[in-house]
Amino acid sequence: MKRFLLTLLIITCAVATRAQKNLTLLGSVSFPGQSLAGCWRYVDNTGHNYALVGVSNALAIVDIQNPAAPVVLQSIPGVSSIWREVKVYSHYAYATTEGTGPVGEQGVLIVDLSSLPGTCAYKYYNGDGAIAGQLITAHTVQATDGFLYINGSNIANGGVVICDLNIDPWNPTFVGMYDDFYCHDSYVYNDTLWASEILAGKFSIIDITNKSNPVFINDQITPGQFNHNGWLSDNKQVFFTTDEINGEPLASYDVSNVNNIQLLDEYLTDTFPNDEVHNVRVLNDYLICPSYGSQITIVDAARPDNLIETANYPTGNFLCWDADPYLPNGNIIASDMYSSTLYIFSPTYVRGCYLEGNVTDSLTNFPINGSTIEILLTPKTENSNLLGNYKTGTADAGTYTIRCSQPGYYTQTVAGVQLQNGVLTTLDFKLVPIGFGIEEPEQGVVQVYPNPFNSQTQITLNKNINQAQIITNIYDVAGRLVRTQMFNKLSAPSVIKRGNLSSGAYTMEVVAGEKVIAREKLIVE
Repeated sequence: MKRFLLTLLIITCAVATRAQKNLTLLGSVSFPGQSLAGCWRYVDNTGHNYALVGVSNALAIVDIQNPAAPVVLQSIPGVSSIWREVKVYSHYAYATTEGTGPVGEQGVLIVDLSSLPGTCAYKYYNGDGAIAGQLITAHTVQATDGFLYINGSNIANGGVVICDLNIDPWNPTFVGMYDDFYCHDSYVYNDTLWASEILAGKFSIIDITNKSNPVFINDQITPGQFNHNGWLSDNKQVFFTTDEINGEPLASYDVSNVNNIQLLDEYLTDTFPNDEVHNVRVLNDYLICPSYGSQITIVDAARPDNLIETANYPTGNFLCWDADPYLPNGNIIASDMYSSTLYIFSPTYVRGCYLEGNVTDSLTNFPINGSTIEILLTPKTENSNLLGNYKTGTADAGTYTIRCSQPGYYTQTVAGVQLQNGVLTTLDFKLVPIGFGIEEPEQGVVQVYPNPFNSQTQITLNKNINQAQIITNIYDVAGRLVRTQMFNKLSAPSVIKRGNLSSGAYTMEVVAGEKVIAREKLIVE
């Protein structure tokens, strides 16, 4: 986490009141005067739940069995640092920091959690064998399948130090290192290491069948070229990545063939698209995303080529650093950096409402690239690709108006589109080029008075239309859409105000359902 160095001044801003969706706060605990970094869970053999939290001056152990009343049981002191990450293997916690301190507080902190809720014993691992006494700092850590992976250490290039925990987790044994590039974080599944090489701007896939001799397989540049972390999908066919750069997306990649990696989709948070996801975790085809902008979001990734945000909760005023969604009771713990608070949430997981389709030229049937598809009254906007295909959606089922626009074409607006959770709705658009082969609608359907007008005019529908909602689209002389208004029918005169329309001629389309029922000239004096 380095982005804070560039944006530290913004944290003095007060947190605005923000909406929350599908995440219920069960409880929280604060650490006044400190900042928080990583967090992880520990569940003992009786099913009792604990949270481990990287505090700027300690590793805190919190009893969260009753999430409404969490209790800090122990704070293991450490060197002062905003970086402190933690993972758990068996009944041992392993924590790292980039802070430097005295010899007795260097390396990887190891905590024996077996005595909880009593006081835990701890010590530091500084390396053994070929790296004996060399391990001083590290950025992150992973612990899985009997091995410890120490990322971004002070040793060599700062790659991944691999230690064996199978014989004695209290005393790790160095077995090898992948060190082609600095590794900020890693994900391990079976005998494959996925290394987030932030400074090289990519993730690498490494065969670690022989952990003393890792073998490079392939790599992939990420959208922001600053890959912070990554996580595999439940079926291990998709890899999700984050880039710690303002405005850069979380990305999904098809890695079913690791020699032919394909980008599937990109996700920016609905509320703060310029504030990137910090870490991504995967559970049951959902992405749990602690993010900048101090929010945690949940994204439906059941269709990894159409990522849809379905939950969010504001946590502070800068960065929700980390989250762990893997507690057996389904609760999520999340750590917010500068509000100094550990949150405990109960999530409501819902599938997105998927909207997908194709955009073509109505005359040539050729695909239209770069057209804009909007689900009106939501923040959702998508663009068609080279094949004219688009994929989007929203979290909430309902009836929506969908608009498709492209310079040089009449905008098409479709009202009354039913979107349902977990259901794919297909909607294709055939856009009509401006001035070419337009079938003119029936005359006299709409009355506009006065016209020309200065401050406002009135429009009235002169025939019965079986649609609850009427839409007007106003275009300038270059065919650019400059305004859209929605009315509940037009049986009585409805007002169109001049607003920001400049003096000149415009074309107004009146749309009912999927059909343009009127097209009138407007003159603004």
